[in-house]
Amino acid sequence: MEIEIVWTDRAEKGLFKTIEYLKSNWTKKEILRLEDNIHKFIERIKLQPSLYPKTIRFKHLHKGMVDENNYIVYKINPKKKQIVIINFRDGKQKSIY
Repeated sequence: MEIEIVWTDRAEKGLFKTIEYLKSNWTKKEILRLEDNIHKFIERIKLQPSLYPKTIRFKHLHKGMVDENNYIVYKINPKKKQIVIINFRDGKQKSIY
């Protein structure tokens, strides 16, 4: 059975905020590049859920860079065969993890 990826509301809002910023300040090319990077990131964590290091503050969360500007915080739920995307953030924002 394949691992299911679940996005929280917080993660979806973070992604939406980033896309809105890109729409206002950059071109469609950057949005498509971000989309591609997110898909690649998700495929990597599906194959190796523990690939990215755990956060310092919360030992059950993992944090990985999607690209040079954005990162995803996620947790692994092996019983449900899920990876839960907790947050999507701009790397320039103060880290809360």
